[in-house]
Amino acid sequence: MGVQKDAGEILIYIYNKLVAGAEMPQENELKEITKWEDNRVKMSSQYLINKNLIKGKEHYGLGSTRVQFISLNDITPQGIDIIENTEEFAREFSFTIGVPGVFSYSWGAKQK
Repeated sequence: MGVQKDAGEILIYIYNKLVAGAEMPQENELKEITKWEDNRVKMSSQYLINKNLIKGKEHYGLGSTRVQFISLNDITPQGIDIIENTEEFAREFSFTIGVPGVFSYSWGAKQK
């Protein structure tokens, strides 16, 4: 998987959680659900933050250029727009969501 595809899957997961009325997932939950390495979750989350698709903050270690952890706050209006416009989503992330409301994640989960 590339960072872009991973980020697209994370964005779908976040969107579905928030639409269902759940809390914003945090880095630890994303690592647990995806079973991805720490760096993979961080890079995907950073990508979404830097593209202004989710609100969050990168926290760096003292005197370090490496991100120690990321706190995620909310999905942005741009993030919602991309999720709800399948053509725009496909352009941004190079894959399609498929049937509305149903998505099979690369980590094995399926959400309706």
